[in-house]
Order: sequence, then structure tokens, then C-alpha cells
Amino acid sequence: MGIEEIFPISMNDVYALIAVYVLIVVVLAVALIIQKKTGDKYDIRKIIHVGIGNFVFLWWMFEHAWVMEVFFAVPFAIVLFLAMLKDNAVANSTLGDISKNKGHKQGLFLYVVSIIILVALCFNSHWSAASIGIIAMTWGDGFGSIIGKKYGKHKTINGKSLEGTIGVLVVTAVVSMVLMAFLGCMPLPAGTGIVLQGIIPIWAICIIAGAVVAFTETVTPGWIDNLVNCLVVTGVMILLGL
Repeated sequence: MGIEEIFPISMNDVYALIAVYVLIVVVLAVALIIQKKTGDKYDIRKIIHVGIGNFVFLWWMFEHAWVMEVFFAVPFAIVLFLAMLKDNAVANSTLGDISKNKGHKQGLFLYVVSIIILVALCFNSHWSAASIGIIAMTWGDGFGSIIGKKYGKHKTINGKSLEGTIGVLVVTAVVSMVLMAFLGCMPLPAGTGIVLQGIIPIWAICIIAGAVVAFTETVTPGWIDNLVNCLVVTGVMILLGL
């Protein structure tokens, strides 16, 4: 048995890796440029949080889960783990400053841990569910925080606001609908586990995803919300047939 049979890789995997890395570089570059020009006026952590979440519009291209794990998710997790620590090159860099000083220091690391878990459990089986779970963790959580900080006047629990919670629900639902419509237009590789309909209409599933993450985001402590939000939403999506 050759190495190519143990660790199969296709050109689609290569193209997908290139696209994902280009996305990461562009998002980080934009975030750092904004920080340099505006200082702390904008929360660049949330810009990164939302921006990199757009990889859900690309990861359908992957044909083999191990490629995503080994060349994308795990290396990213190692870098962010180092960023949480002290006295190493990554921790002393701008990324380390963003990770430790501009939010919960575990947040970005758990963000990638969630992706690792979803790739391991959902690839070739429940890819649509995992994709909406990622949308909830990235777009929903990110814009909920932005909306809450700017417009939040009615406080609820854990320092959250009603306006931010509504933002989480609406943004998650809308972007999930956009994603599913987008996937419906793509030449999906065989065996990806992407399905575009569940036991109820897809628009209703997307609204339910928004409602679920609005609840979990409100009641979950901030340092673990990246993990809880996407895993709970993904689980509910699986129960709804995705």
C-alpha cells in the first residue's frame, strides 16, 4: 500500500488549501491595516473572527478530511496555542497581543479547536450542519458583539444586551441562508456530506440556528462560547436532518 493510498490528496484539496490560506492572509492583513490606521477604534479581533469564518464558503472544495486537519486546522491551533503563552516569538507578536489582550485569551484557540472537532466528526456526513455551526460561531457571535457594543441599551445576563442577542439571531439566520443558497450553486465533490434540505424547509432551519446560538451566546461564559456555540448549533442542525 503506497503513501498516496494511506493519505490520499486531490487537486481539489490543493486548490482549497491555497484558497483558505489566501483568505487568512487577506483577513489578517486587512485587520492589521485597520488597527494601524485607526488604533483601537475598531475591534480587530472581531474582524478576524468574522473574516476567517468565511472559509465555510471554501471548505466544500476539500475531498479529504485529513488534509484540512493536517495542513489547516491543526497548524492554526498550534500557532494560537503558542499565542496564549508567554515569552515565545508568536506570543510576542501582534497575533499574540490580539489573542491575549483584546478578548478572552482562550477564545481564538477554542475557535480553531471547534473546527478540528467538526472536521473530525462531520466530514462526509454532516457538512451542512457543521457549516451552519461555523456561521453561528463566527458571523453570529462576531456581529452580535459588534451590534451589542454599539447599540446595546437593554442589558440581559452575563453583560449581554437584547440588541446584541437579536443581532446574533438575525445575522446567523441570514448568512446561513446565503451559504446554503451559495452551496446550491456549486459543483460539490461527491461524498462531501453536504445536503441542502432537512426535515423542515431550509429557511426555517436557518432561523432555528439563529435562535439556538442567540440562546447559547447569552448563557455561555465568554471564554468558552466559541466552542459551545458551534457545537450546539451543529448538533441541532444534525437533528433537523442536515
